[in-house]
Amino acid sequence: MPRPDAFVLPKLTPMRPFVLPPTRLRGFSLGPPARRAHYRVFSVSESTVTAPDGSSRAPVYTLDCADWCNVVAITEDDELVLVRQLRFGTREITLELPGGMLDAEEDPAAGALRELREETGYDAPRAEPLLVVRPNPSLQGNRLHAFVARGARLVHATEFDEHEDCETVLVPIEHVPRLLDEGHMSHALCVVVLERLLRTGAASAGTSTR
Repeated sequence: MPRPDAFVLPKLTPMRPFVLPPTRLRGFSLGPPARRAHYRVFSVSESTVTAPDGSSRAPVYTLDCADWCNVVAITEDDELVLVRQLRFGTREITLELPGGMLDAEEDPAAGALRELREETGYDAPRAEPLLVVRPNPSLQGNRLHAFVARGARLVHATEFDEHEDCETVLVPIEHVPRLLDEGHMSHALCVVVLERLLRTGAASAGTSTR
């Protein structure tokens, strides 16, 4: 019998055949983006808008951001490597997966391991792709690349950016459902990645051989 705090996937019934129907939307036409402002980590662009009937609409404004990454790092003792840090948008200290902004032309897997080293001092042999999502398609065109890195070890000193001050937190991997269900983690891009981890069963494929 599983422990009371163990996560068990519900038994799924056989799925009915399903195919997404093609869209009937004609869509809006957007003019080329014109940069209106730049603020270090993002730019603001303006685009003209033409409705499907040919009429002009008010311009739209979007944020141009680099791609982001985060990483589910799992130690040899089957512990999840997390960070606490102050987030300026909410002005709260949050619990998150290590991650950040990818450098120009940087390989996403290499960027995820770099962020892991910089924020926690942990390193891992490789980063396995887990998920790619669009953080906010209504305003942004960038992507989040999420990875799993097993066999993480503490081998480096941390290297924080100018506006970073992180605290490493280790959580046994079997308690990931509690982190989510009890509201310990609120960052949407961390929640969706851990939910995918649980749904694919990757959380149970630990690294420990004991």
